[in-house]
Amino acid sequence: MQPVEKSTSLIRPLLSTSALLATFTLIFFLLDRFDWDAAFARFVCLAALLAICLVTRRPVRGLVRGNERTDQIELILAISLVFLLAERTMYLAWSEFNQPPRIDIGVTTQDAARMLLLEGANPYQSKSIAVLGDDPQYWGYKYGPAMILGYALCAVSNIWGIKASNIIYLGASLAAVFLLARDREKSRRGQNATAWLCCALMLIPNRLWYELFYQGVIDIFPITLILFSLLFLGRNAWFIAGLLAGLSFSAKFSPGIFYLCLFLKRERIPRFFAGVLAGLVPLAVFLTWDAGALIRNFLVFHLIKGPDSTSLYSITPRELHPVFPLIQLATAACILLGNYKDKIEPRRLVWQLLLLILVVEATYKEVHENHLIWFIPLMALHLGTYRHEFLPGLLRAAVAFSKDPAGPPIERITAPGHHVPLEETAVSGPQYIQNHFH
Repeated sequence: MQPVEKSTSLIRPLLSTSALLATFTLIFFLLDRFDWDAAFARFVCLAALLAICLVTRRPVRGLVRGNERTDQIELILAISLVFLLAERTMYLAWSEFNQPPRIDIGVTTQDAARMLLLEGANPYQSKSIAVLGDDPQYWGYKYGPAMILGYALCAVSNIWGIKASNIIYLGASLAAVFLLARDREKSRRGQNATAWLCCALMLIPNRLWYELFYQGVIDIFPITLILFSLLFLGRNAWFIAGLLAGLSFSAKFSPGIFYLCLFLKRERIPRFFAGVLAGLVPLAVFLTWDAGALIRNFLVFHLIKGPDSTSLYSITPRELHPVFPLIQLATAACILLGNYKDKIEPRRLVWQLLLLILVVEATYKEVHENHLIWFIPLMALHLGTYRHEFLPGLLRAAVAFSKDPAGPPIERITAPGHHVPLEETAVSGPQYIQNHFH
């Protein structure tokens, strides 16, 4: 029996990792395939991403792990994937390097950088940048001033400025994910396999490199700042972590606002909040320059603009539309109230931010492809760390929501040669959700 047991302890974690990679790839392939006028398909894909995050949530009784051979195989697989995916990414980046952005997000950012840094004019007062609608009050740059500074290379070149900046931020994000993954993996033996696999998961979605280097979007910058903020939090560099968080919000309203909300806890770190205030200085400068123009373009415009065909708003009755903001607020309230007494800790913050962004995005007025960049690195971190929980997690979820919980005990593997009947850890459906929100 012993050889069979060893074989099982090797195969099951590898099967779980392989199934996770295949599922993750398929979901993002479908998100890439269905875009405009495919609101239901996009919602199903986001719901599936949320589901696999929930079933891989670390269980109370401990993390499922492989053995040394499992880690070695996964390390080889992950490194191979990273190099193959990085080659593909860099090929597209280089082939598009001398092409200007094809989307308004990138075009308006390079126009704003040129106007501010070369002409000394206020891009939020512009009558030529982002001329949307008939009301001139809402004409002007639509993102934060830190975004303009982050893409200052656009003032040098309106051809390769966006692409060169995105190469830098993508590389920095990968480095941050690698280091965060090593910090999250407590087992020294599995640190390298986990870190490389997280990087591979981050590079898998086609939309990541397509949006950054073909379309020329700018969403990688604010999430890069958040990733490094998490990294510095883990090293108790509170002021720098707060500074990066504040700069992320000063660059774009979301995802920065979601991240900052997670610090509404009983624990208060004065140095962190001092850093946040320092990161908000770019906003303060433009508030002094023309507060009305900044507030209308940076905040009000995004709150009042209508839904489009990528969201559930386009396929549901108008009477249901007020429900979607309530779902977002309820999710935020559950996360904040449920974790109010917990200490500030990067591992938990990654999970909370991922959960919050996924729910808000699935029920928002727009479900655009560039928004996926906000949570791709967070999903890579979470799923890469808990990859061995994927198949056991599906099994636990199936039992938890089963109409007939009675039946033969099902075993899950917790360590080589050690099995625990699943009925000992199974919980009811509502209790399962409550555990995963915490």
